[in-house]
Amino acid sequence: MIVGAGQAGRRTAELLRGMDAEREILLIGEECEPPYDRPPLSKEILLGEKRPRGLMQRDVDAYEAQRIALSLSTRVTGIDLASGRLETVTGERIAYDSLVIATGARARGLPLPGAEDPRVLTLRSMADARALHARLRPGLRLAVAGAGLIGLEVAAAAIQLGCAVTVLEMGRRAMARCVPEAISARVETWHRSAGVVLEFGCALTAIRPEHDGLRLTTGKGEIVADLLLVAIGAVPNAELACEAGISAADGILADACGRTSAPQVFAAGEVARIWQEAAGRHVRFETWQVAQHQPVAVANALCGVEKPYAELPWHWTDQYGRNVQILGAQGEGLDWIERVEGDRLACLGLDAGGRVQGAVLIDNGREATPLRRIIAGGKPLGRQTLLDPSVALRQLV
Repeated sequence: MIVGAGQAGRRTAELLRGMDAEREILLIGEECEPPYDRPPLSKEILLGEKRPRGLMQRDVDAYEAQRIALSLSTRVTGIDLASGRLETVTGERIAYDSLVIATGARARGLPLPGAEDPRVLTLRSMADARALHARLRPGLRLAVAGAGLIGLEVAAAAIQLGCAVTVLEMGRRAMARCVPEAISARVETWHRSAGVVLEFGCALTAIRPEHDGLRLTTGKGEIVADLLLVAIGAVPNAELACEAGISAADGILADACGRTSAPQVFAAGEVARIWQEAAGRHVRFETWQVAQHQPVAVANALCGVEKPYAELPWHWTDQYGRNVQILGAQGEGLDWIERVEGDRLACLGLDAGGRVQGAVLIDNGREATPLRRIIAGGKPLGRQTLLDPSVALRQLV
């Protein structure tokens, strides 16, 4: 039984079927859509592409062909660990032998009066993306709360569709959680050049719905918007696990193979807070990578094989036709240096011993593989060697 028919749930089901031809597999999803990958929602779907390649959405027939039972528009309301049964919103009780919770995360809302207005939106599902796309039009005044990846991808799409876009960010720079200041500055330049207004140090403190728009109060004054897109992070959908007594803390606590505190119950994808041996703690990732690859560990564990998930963190964003890839650590205390080759950039974060701990690439995806190996290898390389573009990174692996 797999609860959650998103990317992680789909991957778990398909991997498990490839390893075990006989096991019964039931994949339960709350949305009416067959499983899909989410990255195109804030980019291609908003720009009007109906079925972008990255959506990875298969017809229901494809699941029938794999003998994966797919139950859509079905909300699971409870887990009875003692009897090994799930309960759905209709009162149906379904028995399981093994359970995978892959319920993902939901967009974090704004705890402000007025946030319930229908002109205040979030972007997490296909329905959200289609609803937002239908409302974006030339001249529309769009405010975006949050200058993280989703907020900036929506801003880039909306400005290309002719909207007037203002981004409100309480922090001091763009994408501050995942890139160094030099990269933030470049991204901010792209947006301002396209016409996006970026306001930093600008917390949203009040929303007042009016007939002709939303009056938004910030630390820097008021603006009026036709729509407000809230993009201030995600909350793991761990309530089912918590109510059943499964250990959770900002996500379901799981070992490196996805096992939870309950026997024969696993967690996959963004809802899981996975033990990372290298970090010495549980870590929750809100990335495509974990939904795509961590289910490999879960499917193997279900088949009695140990393949712990221990990949180097990686995610990306596409804005204005520019690709940014983010690898490894992005915390404070790193010495960031830049390797520039024409339009391609590699920004590398070194620790005090000269070891590369993190990297950000702009239009430079070819360097991702050697950098993964360099970071994993942990060999001190030194600033001068890394700054020399005549020394190919693949030579340093």
